[in-house]
Amino acid sequence: MDLFWLAFIPLFVAFDGVGLLPLYWALSHRLTPAKRRQAVTEAVITAAIVAVVFLLVSRFVFSLMGLTVSDVMIAGGLILMVLCLRELLLPEKPAKPDSPNPGVVPLGVPLLSGPAVMTTILLVRDHYGWQVTLAALAANMAVIWVILSSAERLMRWVGREGSQVISKIFSLILTAFGVMLIRHGVLLVLRKGG
Repeated sequence: MDLFWLAFIPLFVAFDGVGLLPLYWALSHRLTPAKRRQAVTEAVITAAIVAVVFLLVSRFVFSLMGLTVSDVMIAGGLILMVLCLRELLLPEKPAKPDSPNPGVVPLGVPLLSGPAVMTTILLVRDHYGWQVTLAALAANMAVIWVILSSAERLMRWVGREGSQVISKIFSLILTAFGVMLIRHGVLLVLRKGG
């Protein structure tokens, strides 16, 4: 069970469902409740499919390109750091106008299954294995579905500022995770080289 939580938490931070609330609400608040539910379901299904497909094909693609685990750790850590530092340091971009159906794009991809999630899911798989990673992914998808389905109530309770603070905290944690990945990747390279 410990491995599950070790896999679940980085993915939960990478998905940042609570931080996504203001943007989701801005994209969907004019939709009917039924259309909002449909958008949430489409977003979660799309994000899950994209993450699983990426998980399945990445090893084959990386082996074709001659990439190692340490390469992925260093590159993934750098990507996480850049994405999270941008989130921490740059002002929030205003939401785009309402889309008739924001579920698949932009919610499913790239907001839910974006670069941070792709990098994190590969690293979780390499550390904890396929079964734990898929279980953690499924649990995260369920949690995100609940969070986004409850958006109206949560936005009243947390507020825009509260969700932004939570998102910044998650970005800080994910930046530290990126630093840890770079450190482990460099140590792997040094061990193999020495």
